[in-house]
Parts: sequence; C-alpha cells; structure tokens
Amino acid sequence: MSVTAEVLDPRFDPRPEYWTALRERAGLRADWSWEVLNRQAWCARTYQPVTVLKDGGDVRGVVCAAWVTGGVRRNRFARAGSGLGLLGGLDVRAPGTSATPGWWFADAGPDGGVRELLDGYARAMRAELGTRFRVMLLRQVGQEGVATVSGRLRLVRRTEDVAVLDLTRFATRAEWAASLPKARRTSLRKIGRDVDADTALAIDVVPGRDADVPAVAELLRHNEVKHRDVPIVPLPQFTGYLTALLAEPDVVVIRYTDTGSGRLLAVAIVLDDPVRPIMRHWSAVPVEAGGRPNLYFHCYGECVRWALEVGRPALVLGKKMSKVKKSLGAELVPQYAAVIPVW
Repeated sequence: MSVTAEVLDPRFDPRPEYWTALRERAGLRADWSWEVLNRQAWCARTYQPVTVLKDGGDVRGVVCAAWVTGGVRRNRFARAGSGLGLLGGLDVRAPGTSATPGWWFADAGPDGGVRELLDGYARAMRAELGTRFRVMLLRQVGQEGVATVSGRLRLVRRTEDVAVLDLTRFATRAEWAASLPKARRTSLRKIGRDVDADTALAIDVVPGRDADVPAVAELLRHNEVKHRDVPIVPLPQFTGYLTALLAEPDVVVIRYTDTGSGRLLAVAIVLDDPVRPIMRHWSAVPVEAGGRPNLYFHCYGECVRWALEVGRPALVLGKKMSKVKKSLGAELVPQYAAVIPVW
C-alpha cells in the first residue's frame, strides 16, 4: 500500500467531503462527528490532529491524537498557531471516550491495527511534525496488539479494563437482572422498588437534541469533581461541545428529573451504535445537595432496558468501577497502553 496522509486540524479545516461516508464505513460514533471534533479541538489544551491515511483516492485509515509537550497545562488552551514547541509526542486516543481505540484501519489485521500505527501513521506524522516528534503513546491497545507494540526501549502496561455487557442472552431487563449474583440482584430489586415509589421522580429516555444542554453541563461537573485522581485532570464539559454532541442523531439521553422543581437530578449520555452502544457520561446531584440515592445503579437497568428494546446485542459500560460492572454481568476486556519511541 502506497500511503499518503492528510493531516487535518478540526479547528480550521472544513469537514472533508468523504467524512460522513468514512464514519459510516468505520462505525465511528457521534464523538467523531466533524462538528463535535471542531468544538473539542477549540476547547482542548493542545493541538488535536486528525490524520486520514489514503491509498490513492481510497481512505484506508483514520487516527485521532493530541500533541503533548512540556507546555501543556490544564488551564491553557491550544494556541491559534502550531504551538508545537521543540520536542513532543502524540497521545493517540479516541476523541471522546476512553473505551474505544483512537484509530480505524480498513486493513487492521490480527493485531487490531497496531502495525499500521507503527508503520504508516508514524512515518506520516514524522514527515508532518519533523524531528520534534519523538514519542507516541498508544492507548486502548487490545490483547491482540501487545506482541506488536512490545520491544526494546518500549514500555507496555495494562491499564483499566473496559466493561462490555453481552445482551444476546436476554429478552428483557428482568431476565438480565435474574442472571446476576444474588446480592447484586437483591440490591437492584430493592433500588427499583424505592425509585418506583418516588412519585416526585420522572425517568425518560430522549434523543440528545431534546436535552437541556446547560443543565446537563452543570450536572456533569459533579462527576468530574470525583475523578481528580488522574495525572491530567479532566476539563469540565463545555456547553459548546455538549451542544454539538447532543445534536448528533446517534446520541441518547436518560434523564432523572424532579417533577416538582423541574431540576435535572441525574443523566446518562449514550452514544448509540448498531452493535455496541457506549455509556459515555454519567452524573447525578449528590444526595446531600438534594439528589436521590442509588440512581447510579438504577440507571444501568434503564440502559439495559433501552438497549434491548432497540435491539442492541451489547452495551459498553466503559472504564472505572470495574468490580461493580462485573457484578452487573459485564466482561472485563483487557486494555494496554504503550510508549513507543520514534527514531
């Protein structure tokens, strides 16, 4: 394959004519929408190149990454210029969710596309960025790609597993709940009774475009405060980014609302997919601030109900809280990260 690369900056470059067809072909969810990528890139700490690899006129792959240098700071946005600095590296990651790889290749091969990253993509980015490009961090490498990324002067580590719930055995939410360990099953039934008895609580599933974006953005910040244990603290969800994301036709929102005040108490955002929808966001008002207890667990049942009703064979529950998700019937799929020097 004679690979050429088109390196795009979503802040400035218009949506490529082939982008909609590429997303459909590759199964790229709403967070790969060009409008969503544009908003994310403007809200990012650093330059976010999207690289399309082609063989002649045929698109053969796409990779999303973030350029990282010593100048990247939590409260400093990407500069209008290149902002590349003297030395840096590419953090290859999905644009929205940490539960999926940040790449797709038509000829991925048995290692899930890792060889394509090390060969065609790395060469293309070295040509684009020059000798300042010294290292790649590959996230969401599957077990099948570990042998390919391993080697001298490379660091490979297992990261958090991704929880995937197989729904093919179930026809209803009740069947799924009945399959769980006794303690979890009993707990979910009690939570269900308590939530159902709360006459001031309304639960609905709506298209993302019907959600109140400012209310969702405010609510999501409760959850972000909990996850300041990571080396690079997540930025808050900006309303501009959420407006673009929720407007996509393949986004579903599960809402818990106080019927008296109209206050949004909890929300889950699901990126739909014909095979494996992803629970992208979750957040709830803390109980001490007027929220309801146990909505986190109740929401899994609502997600399962929705997925079964629309005929989805699996549901990706994401990362973190792996023991809880395993108790809900999910398989924990190993994921790895690899640091690759670029010579």
